[in-house]
Amino acid sequence: MKLRLHTKENFWTTHCIAAVVFVASFLISMPIEKVAAQQEVTLESFLEEEPSQQQLPTAQEDVIYNESDALPTIPSENIRSAPENYNSGFVNEDAAGLNLPQINQNLEQKSPEELAEEIRQESFDAAITGLFPLTPDQIQALLQEYDKTQRATETPAYGVPTPKINVANISLDPGVAPIKLITATGHITTVSMLDVTGAPWPIQDISWAGDFEVVEPEEGGNIMRITPMSIAAYGNMSIRLLNLKTPVTVMLSTSKDEVQYRVDAIVPEYGPFAEASIIDTGSSSNALVAGNVSVMGVLDGVVPNGAEKLQVGGTDGRTSAYKIGSQTYVRTPLTLLSPGWSQSVASADGMNVYVLEETPVLLLSDNGRFVRANLKAGRDFSNER
Repeated sequence: MKLRLHTKENFWTTHCIAAVVFVASFLISMPIEKVAAQQEVTLESFLEEEPSQQQLPTAQEDVIYNESDALPTIPSENIRSAPENYNSGFVNEDAAGLNLPQINQNLEQKSPEELAEEIRQESFDAAITGLFPLTPDQIQALLQEYDKTQRATETPAYGVPTPKINVANISLDPGVAPIKLITATGHITTVSMLDVTGAPWPIQDISWAGDFEVVEPEEGGNIMRITPMSIAAYGNMSIRLLNLKTPVTVMLSTSKDEVQYRVDAIVPEYGPFAEASIIDTGSSSNALVAGNVSVMGVLDGVVPNGAEKLQVGGTDGRTSAYKIGSQTYVRTPLTLLSPGWSQSVASADGMNVYVLEETPVLLLSDNGRFVRANLKAGRDFSNER
């Protein structure tokens, strides 16, 4: 009786288990069929849909959980192999704007020291580029262009004026116009005040008007320096010489064509340091007077108009002589001893001009040594102007 009852209980138990398995299999198969009926979702179709219509399948619909498996099982129909042109760098050529960089696999192969050295080198290169963005060739080209610009702005528009060195005879007469000093911007004009013997005449004081820079001489000096401060400066100057009652006046002007580098201004009087004349020329009327263009021209090294140059023998080339009318003009750094002269003048550099009557022989002194010079007729310079 007990054995039969046990068999009956087993029968009902077996049927109940079969019914539960059937119901469970039916319930599980419903979502699988539903998923199989749906359209397969791909990345292209997902991107083409509107954001509001994009729906991803849920895990409950895609995955079949099996209690005996450690991981859920994915249906085989939802698993797709990668296309042949699949890019491992995550670059989708069909999707616009989706361009992801590839991962640098070399970073995993570098040591920390190599990475640190690479960072330092990149920082150094960035610093060099920031501080010195130009290459050496570009810097040289830039400096050359700058030099061209500076030369163009600093070069005078009319060129460099012609420098001259002159001897000027200053007149103290009221009716004679004062001398004119020609200056130029960027150049210095040096003026030396001399007496009739060529000795320095000290300047007591100076006053001037105009856009000029004037460097006054030191105490007891006879040299002043004048520089114009503008391209069209003009004015005048008043000079008071030591022991001379009459002030010396000069005009100041500027020029773009010529400039006087040095001017030996000779006052036709004997100054406080005048050298005693070896030969007495008589009254003061025989001394050099203002307006004697021939004497000043010879002293300046310019051949006078209508002069005949004489050949000088027995001395060096520093001595020259010219015949103008019945008088002879001798230009020499030596001291004339004989014959006697009627006029003489000297410059600051020691050059002398003597005016004397026609003579064939000159007796000169070269620092105490006697020199005999012979004069002969030479070329006529009257037409060479």
